[in-house]
Amino acid sequence: MIRSALGNTFSKLIHTPLLWISGIYTGTCMTGVIWLEFSGNMFLAGKIAMLAFIAFPFFVGMTNHILNTGESSARSLLTAGLKNFFPIILPCIMLGGMMFLMVLLLSIPLSIMGFGEDPYTLSGLMLGVSIPALIFSLYIDNVAVCEKRKIFDTLKRSMELVGLNFFGAIGYYITSALFFVAVSLFGAFLWGIILADKFTRFIGMNMTTQQETFSQFTMTDWQTLIGPEGVIVTSVIFGIVTLIIVPFLLVFKFQCYREVSDQTPVEFGEYDEKGRWYKY
Repeated sequence: MIRSALGNTFSKLIHTPLLWISGIYTGTCMTGVIWLEFSGNMFLAGKIAMLAFIAFPFFVGMTNHILNTGESSARSLLTAGLKNFFPIILPCIMLGGMMFLMVLLLSIPLSIMGFGEDPYTLSGLMLGVSIPALIFSLYIDNVAVCEKRKIFDTLKRSMELVGLNFFGAIGYYITSALFFVAVSLFGAFLWGIILADKFTRFIGMNMTTQQETFSQFTMTDWQTLIGPEGVIVTSVIFGIVTLIIVPFLLVFKFQCYREVSDQTPVEFGEYDEKGRWYKY
């Protein structure tokens, strides 16, 4: 499944330029946010990052629509982005609320046993709840756009698809993590080459001393070290890395969804006024 989905992902990204819209959007936002942070405008950078995150489901819906239908007109893409915004975001909000409630309920017996203020126990609890939630909610956006289900049915369908090929879902996360690391290392390598002259005075230090020195750097120290041109280079490199990673993750996930959804028939129907489901 992963090998086939990976091949289809690269093919789609090469032959369908519109799929890069999400990357252009996130890459531009990332460039602006990093530049503002290095320029000292932390408050404005935070606001822009928050707004960009809120608007991101619009581009997720647009990307899924392109992959599902092949439509490419500007009107259809804008309509798809707006139409699928809430079907994508509402199940995510519902899932977040369920996770919060579960953590709250599980923390009560831990508090009674005296572990309520133990950071390691609380961290383990958060991981124990969030990791399964992330795995089984993998296909929420794909189901919401392609199958037009209601909120709870979207969550249920995503869990069903992950259950059909659990190791395929794990493979998606592992492959995505490896791709993320590879592209990030490429960006760091490119950044180091372009700004190599800024770090000349650190070359004589061993690696341990370098790490200790850089770990103590504040934002002002980094601004002084790399200078205005270095800030621009850093912002652009972050933007390029984001531009590459985001479309890959979205298209790869859709291809995994397509692979696993072909293993089970999709039931089409509608709900009546009493909430009963009727198949067509």
